[in-house]
Formats: sequence, C-alpha cells, structure tokens
Amino acid sequence: MPLLRLVYWRRFIKEVDELSTESCEKALGTKAWKLLWLKLESKTLPKEVPDMSWAYRNLAKLGGWKDTKRTGRASIKALWEGWFKLQTILEGYELAMSLDH
Repeated sequence: MPLLRLVYWRRFIKEVDELSTESCEKALGTKAWKLLWLKLESKTLPKEVPDMSWAYRNLAKLGGWKDTKRTGRASIKALWEGWFKLQTILEGYELAMSLDH
C-alpha cells in the first residue's frame, strides 16, 4: 500500500533525502496527486510531478496537521485521515467523470 510507504518515511523525514528525489506519482498515482495539488495549492498544475516530501506534507495537511511543534513530522493519524480524504476526493472525481459516459 502506497500510504504505508509514506508512514515508513515519516520516521526518517529528517535523515533521508530520498523523499526529495522520488516522485510522488509512485505512491499516489497520477489522478490522486493532481487532485491533491488542486485541493491544497493555489497554483496551476506543475509540469513536473512533485516529490514524496511534498506528498507527505500535503497528505498530512489534508488530515489536519499544522506542524505547530515545527518538527516537520506528521502523526500517523494525520496521514491516515489525509489519505482517506484524498480517496474520497478521488472517488468523487471518478464518479463525476462517469456521468459524462
């Protein structure tokens, strides 16, 4: 499961630079990262796919994480809640797209 990968990286967010080099498309999929971008960013979609650290932070934000302690580490609960909200958004998008057919 892609979310488990993000939860695993949560433990090592300060030590590992691989989050910055790995594409979030591997964990989220094309539609999901684009919907997450449109939900949380106030800009148009980027030409390049964001990295895993972007996905980590924004899934956590979607789950209610505010980084009030300035640690950069989201709780597993915030990641799960963000993941489930993203899945709900994705399901709604796919249902809306199926109305056209």
